[in-house]
Amino acid sequence: MCHAQNRICECSADTAILHFGNNVLPENIVRALYCPKCGQTVDFIPESMLKDNGWIIDFEIEGARLFAHEFPAAPDEITPEYIFDKGFCTWVGYTPTDQLDSYNEKTDIIELAKTDRARYFQEMKDWSINRAKRLAEAGWRKAKAAV
Repeated sequence: MCHAQNRICECSADTAILHFGNNVLPENIVRALYCPKCGQTVDFIPESMLKDNGWIIDFEIEGARLFAHEFPAAPDEITPEYIFDKGFCTWVGYTPTDQLDSYNEKTDIIELAKTDRARYFQEMKDWSINRAKRLAEAGWRKAKAAV
């Protein structure tokens, strides 16, 4: 079981959707979320923070290590990168706003399902592959790992 949380950044300018894989970590494991705007003023602490294309997630690492028995890693191996990359607390999709962005991007393709199913499936496949490449080139961490 997993859950997602809408989280507003510290300056309230933007919202991200966070995915908590397997319900291992509680939502308060994220101390703060910074968008590219408010993240510019943050003193980045690599031991507790993860940077992804201008966004910063500040994790309560000591709190996360209390759940070490749930991870296939030793407590000292639990880092912001581990938490994010292994899906214990990450974006829903490739980016903080991917759930909405991907839906908006594929609305025209979805219409094809009504008229040309073969073309619809090909367009969805092409869109998915090209989108991951485009997001990887833009610097998004999860997209880079996917391509």
